Amino acid sequence: MKHPVLLACLILSLTSTAQKTNLFFDYRWKPCSPVDARFFTVIEKTDSGWLRLDHFMGNNTLQMQALYADSACTIQNGSCYYFYANGYASAIGRVLNNKEEGIYTRYHSNGMIADSALYQHGKPVDSRIKWYRNGYMSDSIYHANDSMDIQISWFDDGAISAAGYLLNGKLNGKWKYYHRNGSLSGEVIYLKDSTLSSTYFNEDGSPATDDKKANKPAHFKNGGEEGWKKFLAKNLTWPGQYEFTNGTLAVVLVGMTIDELGKVGEVEVLVPFHPEFDKIALKAVSNSPAWLPAMAHNRTVKNRISQPVVFVFDDGTKSQGR
Repeated sequence: MKHPVLLACLILSLTSTAQKTNLFFDYRWKPCSPVDARFFTVIEKTDSGWLRLDHFMGNNTLQMQALYADSACTIQNGSCYYFYANGYASAIGRVLNNKEEGIYTRYHSNGMIADSALYQHGKPVDSRIKWYRNGYMSDSIYHANDSMDIQISWFDDGAISAAGYLLNGKLNGKWKYYHRNGSLSGEVIYLKDSTLSSTYFNEDGSPATDDKKANKPAHFKNGGEEGWKKFLAKNLTWPGQYEFTNGTLAVVLVGMTIDELGKVGEVEVLVPFHPEFDKIALKAVSNSPAWLPAMAHNRTVKNRISQPVVFVFDDGTKSQGR
C-alpha cells in the first residue's frame, strides 16, 4: 500500500488577513511556493510589535519566535528564541534595533551551551566564552578596552589551539597557532583580518615547505565533490511505501562533522522533510568513507558541513535519490 506524502499540507489551511501574513521558504530560506517549502512563517501584529513565528514544515515545530519593529521583519526589536529541528534551543536573548542587548546565549544541538556573553549595543562587554559540544571550552575572549580583545582558543581536548588579538572584532597583529602536541604550527601577522605574512611549522618544529597546503577545506577522497554526489546517489533508497501526491522533489538538509582523521560523525538533520526520508538521508551520510581532513594553519582540524540530500520522484513510476 502506498502512503501519500502531502507537501505543505499543514500550512495550506492557513489564511492571511490584514494583520497576519503567511510566508513559505525552501531549505535555503529562499521564498518559494507552499509545495516546495521547508519552512513556513506566520507574521502577526501585536501590541509589542510584529511577532514572527518560523516553523519547520517537516515536523511542525518552532524554528524561531521573535519580535520586530516593522511588518517586513527587517528590524528585530525584542526577545528572540531559536530552535533546532530536534526541539533543543539554538539561541535565546534580546535584540534591540538589530543589536544584541543583555545576556545572549547560544547552544549546540545536543543541548550543551555554545556561547554566552553580556552585550551592549551589539558588542560584548568584558569576557565572552565559547564551548564545544562535549563541554570543553573552545574560546575565551577578554574585552581589554573599547576596541581591543584578547582571544585564546583550545582544541576539544583542552590543548591550546591559538592566541592573538582582535581589533574591533577583526584579527590584528601577531597570532600564534599550535599543534595538538603543543608545538607551534604557525605565526601569522594580520591587519584587520587581512594576512600580511605567515610562517608555518611541522609537529617536530621543522619549517613547513609548502604554505599552500596549510589551509584547505575537507575533501572527499574518492573523487572530490562529484565523487561525494555519486556516493550519496548510490546509497540513497526511496521508501517504497511512499509516493508524492504533489511535487516531485524532497530535500533533507543534513549536518555532519569531518574530524581531524577524516572520519564523518555528529550527523544530524538540520531541516527535516519526513521521518522516513530523514532516516534514509542520515544513514547515507553516516555511512560515508573517510575524507581528507581540513587543514587550518598547518594542522588538521574539524570541519562542519551542511549537506542537502535530494530525493526525486519521477512521474509516479520511477524513484531515485541524488
